[in-house]
Amino acid sequence: MTSPRHLIGIALATASFPGGVLGCGRRATQADCQLIVDRSVELQAQESNETDPAALKERERRIRAALEAEIKECESRRVTDRTMACVQGAKSNQELETCLR
Repeated sequence: MTSPRHLIGIALATASFPGGVLGCGRRATQADCQLIVDRSVELQAQESNETDPAALKERERRIRAALEAEIKECESRRVTDRTMACVQGAKSNQELETCLR
């Protein structure tokens, strides 16, 4: 299962290369970076069949705290609207990872 830290890393690595998918477009906002994390958390919960709202909220809180620095670094990288639409529409963490490559 792909972790949100791994997904943020993919987004940052891809954005770092001039020819990368994320090399054109617009600057990523905090909301864009949060969306990547949110989708990953949501998809991981679906894949693990976790249904307890309190457990889901605690998991999300821990992930956000652990990723604070990566999310800040993600901000202002280049993303496209197409990439973000793909992130929103991803049905699995594997699809989400593909969106960010």
